[in-house]
Amino acid sequence: MIDTIDMLEAESEAERAIKQHGFAALPVCPFAIAKEADIVVQPKDSDEPGVSGFLMRVGNSFGILYARHIASEGFIRFTVAHELGHYFLPGHPEALFPNGDGLHRSRSGFISHDRHERQADHFAAALLMPEKLFIEAIDNAGLGFPAIQSLAELCKTSITATAIRFAKFSGDSVAIIVSSGTRVEYCFLSERLKDVKGLRWLKKGDLIAPRSTTAAFNKNPSNVSEARQDEGCCSLDDWFDGAPEVEMNEDVVGLGSYGKTLTVLFTDETIDEEEDEYDD
Repeated sequence: MIDTIDMLEAESEAERAIKQHGFAALPVCPFAIAKEADIVVQPKDSDEPGVSGFLMRVGNSFGILYARHIASEGFIRFTVAHELGHYFLPGHPEALFPNGDGLHRSRSGFISHDRHERQADHFAAALLMPEKLFIEAIDNAGLGFPAIQSLAELCKTSITATAIRFAKFSGDSVAIIVSSGTRVEYCFLSERLKDVKGLRWLKKGDLIAPRSTTAAFNKNPSNVSEARQDEGCCSLDDWFDGAPEVEMNEDVVGLGSYGKTLTVLFTDETIDEEEDEYDD
């Protein structure tokens, strides 16, 4: 797993690339950055499960390939930005090409536990949704999934990458949960939720809340494959052990061919833990 130092390095290198290439407004174009770095970007046929992109090295020249089957413009851009991460991040070219020339296969989109892949994911997110510009956009975006959708359209990024970035910088209590069937794939929390005393973070393989809107939604696979949406309410402690009993809004979205579900739990109310101090 990526540690805090790796994440900060990814953010720093992304900011350096943005400044170097003169982007001062959203969206940031990874294709333009690749072109200025003399990196050719092309689609490539790929039937390898989970592989979305490739970084090719021949001597001191690099090329980026992305899987031709990817239908989402946002995910294509994220994939290209991920490969730029491998190019720009210190130590990545040496680690990925120990023998010099070669072709590295990437599994981008926060699905890999490999340190280099995760760091490149964070670089991609920071490149396409730079902190200062993204926070300014959040202030005008609203709440829940509609906010994430509008930010994804502004940044030309995928829904999942935008949702994760939204949780990172939102000033509200927000949880982003990606699930498959009855199980959690991964979870990201806003700083406000991270600060809730006693709340246990969801891990890969944990059961989703059985009485939640998400649980009912996932019982019908076509909800996911056809990218349907639903909304409801739940209690924070339905999802997170140790959390206080706080009502949360629950927006649920099927992620289509990705085969997973995105859940956005959110409230703009302050979570008051005073009652928990007298539980004994």
